[in-house]
Amino acid sequence: MEVKGTIVFEKNWAALQSPFRFVENRGGSRSSKTWSLCQCVILDCLADPVADWSIVRKTFPALRATVMRDMITVLSDMDIYNHVSHNKTEHVIVFPNGARVEFFSVDNEQKLRGRKRRKCWVNECNDLWSEDFVQLNMRTTEKIVFDYNPSEVVPWIEDLPQEEITIIHSTYKDNPFLERSIANQIEDLKRTDPILYDIYALGLHATSRENVYQMWEVLPERPARFKKYCYGLDFGYVHPLALIRIWYHENERYYEEVIYESYVKPNDKFEELGIEKDVEIICDHARPDLIADLRADGYYCLNANKDVQAGITVVRSCINYVSKDSKNIQRENKAYKHKKIHGEIRDKEIHKRNDDAMDAIRYGDMWISKYSIDGMDETLSFDI
Repeated sequence: MEVKGTIVFEKNWAALQSPFRFVENRGGSRSSKTWSLCQCVILDCLADPVADWSIVRKTFPALRATVMRDMITVLSDMDIYNHVSHNKTEHVIVFPNGARVEFFSVDNEQKLRGRKRRKCWVNECNDLWSEDFVQLNMRTTEKIVFDYNPSEVVPWIEDLPQEEITIIHSTYKDNPFLERSIANQIEDLKRTDPILYDIYALGLHATSRENVYQMWEVLPERPARFKKYCYGLDFGYVHPLALIRIWYHENERYYEEVIYESYVKPNDKFEELGIEKDVEIICDHARPDLIADLRADGYYCLNANKDVQAGITVVRSCINYVSKDSKNIQRENKAYKHKKIHGEIRDKEIHKRNDDAMDAIRYGDMWISKYSIDGMDETLSFDI
């Protein structure tokens, strides 16, 4: 069968034959990522009677309006849609040789935590939480393909073993079938919005206007002028417990992650790491039971001011640095964004995901700004 494909198709088809478990499609808008992957899935099913694909997106309406529609169009263009069995109720396509493709969203618990499959394609993977990916990964025996526009860092991709992943970067220039009018619109972003141009034309990570903070400077070591510190603590169990050491000097801050780990008990971890009992730990007071346990063990725990907007203002007013080893702080900062509704950025609404370190930093900075800036009485207490 002759396939009219782009270089993006060729690279993905080669990646499916490679030993890599993960195939990351990172690129700009209209680079042919979705169309090319539809072609790859179809050809894989035609070539292998036991091919078994799950195609997944965060919500089903989005999946139906994009990949599912494109899949049917590609099958029709290849003149084979009339030969497949399409169960529109179960959203399953079965090929004449027995190969199958199913479509479901991650909010479908029965499917997400259900049967195994051989291969999985995660469309617009930046919408998935780490826990969603864990469930898919555990139930996929061979390969996982994912695609996205890099408008934000995807935490679970950053955590994947690099020796098991191949990256396919693409832009609209890789799509020779793109209408010139669409290409002109993409290119015009360079004039109207350089940030969006980097993301959607060049397929590069960029700091969007949606980001709550700009990218903080990463330093190889803590400057000598930073003498004082406190801790910010955001409790978690499935989500990581985040303990951040916050060094401060005038309006400068230097952040170090001390703990960023799931399924740990604070008291045990604090004792293991030798966390000081005479240094202020500014805590998320939503867990008074855990705070009480820490206080009973002698730790100097104080309740945080959890006013999100006020805290963001305080953090923004500082000059912020991050330890080079604090990868989770760096990753969260890149992904920490305002919500965007109907194209409008909502300054007072934040995406509450992958923000454990960001919360801990906000708690600590709020306390520093109010009670412990240089020159103030260090004996002042905080609400306990």
